[in-house]
Amino acid sequence: MQKQRQPPPKLPTVDEVRKAVPAHCFEKNLLKSLRYLIQDYLILAFLYLILPYVEQHLGWVGYLAWCWAFGICGSALFVVGHDCGHGSFSEYEWVNDICGHIAHAPILAPFWPWQKSHRQHHQYTSHLEKDKGHPWVTEKDYNERTTIEKYFASFPLSGWVR
Repeated sequence: MQKQRQPPPKLPTVDEVRKAVPAHCFEKNLLKSLRYLIQDYLILAFLYLILPYVEQHLGWVGYLAWCWAFGICGSALFVVGHDCGHGSFSEYEWVNDICGHIAHAPILAPFWPWQKSHRQHHQYTSHLEKDKGHPWVTEKDYNERTTIEKYFASFPLSGWVR
């Protein structure tokens, strides 16, 4: 007995999703944004402060835990910078730019070049030729590859050798 295929469910529109989100979620709050930026920097400073102790007394397991915590903090700073890049950190573009630079500095991601490439990413998402974040491979391109290229294309680090 063959199962009948169901049509895909109707997805909500962007407007329907926006209307479902409470209005206060769209309000920009500079003090709250600055609190997150300062909090992330304080955690980062604390991690640097305890690093010598971790290295001396906790060995490689402690160092791995420290690296994990540092990565979480770096991700948090990236998110703050990302919000600055989208203009959702504050109402003022100059504040967004300054805080974006401050947030991205410790993770060595220059803010304005990142902001430019990120805007292009949003502009060209899913475009076969212009998407910078996810380079698509057409069927024609795939069929022109050698067997070895086809095999390694599925390897997660294959982007480093393209």
